Amino acid sequence: MNDMVVACVQPRMGIYQSAAEFEAEARRFLRQAQAKGARITIFPEFAGLMLAPPLISGLKLGFVKREDQAKRPGAGLLSRSVGGVSAVAAGALGGGFRGSLDRLLRKKSAELVDLYCQTFGNLAREFGTVIVGGSLYLYDSETGTVRNRAYVFDVDGAMLGCQDKLNLAPDERGLASPGSDLSVIETRFGRLGLLIGWDLLYPELARLLAMQGADLLISVAASTGAAQANALRSTLAVRVEENQVFGAASFLLGPNYLGWDKREEFFGQSALLAPISLTKKGDGILVQAGSNRTEGIIAAELDAEKLEGLRETSRFRPRREMHLGNVGPMLGEVYQAGLTIEAAIEQQLGGPAASVPEAPAEPVEAPPEAEPTEEPPEAEPSSVEPSVPEALSLTGHNEPEA
Repeated sequence: MNDMVVACVQPRMGIYQSAAEFEAEARRFLRQAQAKGARITIFPEFAGLMLAPPLISGLKLGFVKREDQAKRPGAGLLSRSVGGVSAVAAGALGGGFRGSLDRLLRKKSAELVDLYCQTFGNLAREFGTVIVGGSLYLYDSETGTVRNRAYVFDVDGAMLGCQDKLNLAPDERGLASPGSDLSVIETRFGRLGLLIGWDLLYPELARLLAMQGADLLISVAASTGAAQANALRSTLAVRVEENQVFGAASFLLGPNYLGWDKREEFFGQSALLAPISLTKKGDGILVQAGSNRTEGIIAAELDAEKLEGLRETSRFRPRREMHLGNVGPMLGEVYQAGLTIEAAIEQQLGGPAASVPEAPAEPVEAPPEAEPTEEPPEAEPSSVEPSVPEALSLTGHNEPEA
């Protein structure tokens, strides 16, 4: 990894009439990133979906656009009134933006992906920065499913790689399917580990990226509600510390056109983070957005030499020293089997729910009957269920030999 400036864009969700209108808004942020000397610029989850509205039929787009204008900061009373009527009309025509997106992905997914790659590739080349393009939904012909995917583009516009979201939010489960692969994306400035939305909440995923050599963990998110956004930000700080890497969080703000019911708005306070001992205030924060409600862009320099020095000299060395005791082999089996915590506990307490039938054993002679002995008194059943650590320790595994 090289010393470099990384920028995180914190935009508002918007409904644009054309790709050119979206590009103009993206350029506004990229000019600021360029002025700060950014080598990597990160857009949040669903940023790519803002290229979808121009592909929706004109009548439906008009209603959704008026709804969006009514939700913009400073919208007047008339605009808000018209926006409310437009939202009802858009819903009557097929679920508003969410309903239109379902149909768009069935008919024009390839067109949307081409527009996304062309737009962000051109912007990366124009501004000379690696761009994490923010995610979009697309139809994956290899799996026959819809995925929430983010692409990374080099400074020459070439695509460097992509990452699918592995853990879907409730509103996504009727629309997309989880991804299956997790890998580091190589860039000329360093190795990136990309986690979309809720993927950050699972420590194993960040550790796998660190094991693959990621120097920068990137969280791109569209979090409904301030509490969930704060949870993701706090979680990223922990992932940074426990893996001794840099972290970047880019959040989408504003109206949520993707939910079905309450459609709680998106919040988030974007930030660039480092291990605590590498920050001036000892809080792990290099820089953060001023608010979780307003648009903006932040940037900070990541000092690769200091990070490597920390890994070599720190008393806390999680990348090199991790003793798991007897739980280690069992955890390996659980992760390899892809079990949830509940499934792992159930399997350890009650045995595997579904095992491969064994071949019938050879018949053996019954042993001679033993002298009857007095049976020990039955133990009273415990009314206290084992904790998760206790349940997971009922494995019979011994500590691996050195």
